[in-house]
Amino acid sequence: MLWTEKYRPETIKQVMGNESFVEDAKNWIESDVIPNLLLHGPAGTGKTSAGIALAKDILKEDYKINFLEINASDDRKLETVRTKIKEFAATGMMGNAPYKICLLDEMEGMTVDAQSALKRIMERYHTNVRFITTCNDRNKIIYPIQSRCASYFFKPLDANVIAVTLERILINEGIEIDPTNELSKFALSHRGDLRRAIGELQAITAGGKALSSLSKERNVKHKVLLENMINRDNKALAKMQEMLFSGYSVKDICRGLHDVLIQGEYDSEVKYKFLRIIGETEYRSNTMTPRIVVSWMIAQI
Repeated sequence: MLWTEKYRPETIKQVMGNESFVEDAKNWIESDVIPNLLLHGPAGTGKTSAGIALAKDILKEDYKINFLEINASDDRKLETVRTKIKEFAATGMMGNAPYKICLLDEMEGMTVDAQSALKRIMERYHTNVRFITTCNDRNKIIYPIQSRCASYFFKPLDANVIAVTLERILINEGIEIDPTNELSKFALSHRGDLRRAIGELQAITAGGKALSSLSKERNVKHKVLLENMINRDNKALAKMQEMLFSGYSVKDICRGLHDVLIQGEYDSEVKYKFLRIIGETEYRSNTMTPRIVVSWMIAQI
């Protein structure tokens, strides 16, 4: 079983970080009243887990029959809103639930027309259902929906929070913890993305590797790439393309290069030049395809 699912919070008290949301959620649970919610922020910060945990605390034993989860980036069509979501919202609650709860995950993937149709459902069936929506970029959600939701930003989790969570998982799995500070370094390298950290930790332990070996592999790969770029070696583009095909995102490549550049002893002129290029490449990766944007990056050098 995937550890990301096995150790998903069951109650709001188990949600790590994002204290302001957790405190407000505890008050909603006591009063059985929650507003429509918009949870936004970077990937892996616990938005979906927090939404599910809150639904379980509110609906209790009637959770399964009064809860609907839809990945809005998959079911993004207008027809989904008019049929599946509307039908769920229009029917009455079952058991002793105060209302139904619909979780719309990755809401930014839903079309504008579908979001507009959802707005009317939120108004019409407000006594019957509450909506919890999650997204990475709030600006991709139409304003009428934003205005109907209490908005909470889920910031990247602190490295200490990630390290404590990973340590708890290793203890539960009966796996010996590295006595050095490698777990803390490992947690820090994931920049607040707890889901990715848990996933990689499971993969590493299953393969019998040490955390220190992974950190070294990453540093070596990015350091060699940076040296190729500085020396204007033609291998640089080929190495980048290879990293993309092996599963790295453009953001992963940029952040790895950034860390190696900051930690290394490079001339200040080289540092500032490459920091500018790396930063602009990561920004452009939001709108350009990966293969094109890394080619653009090499061309800047």
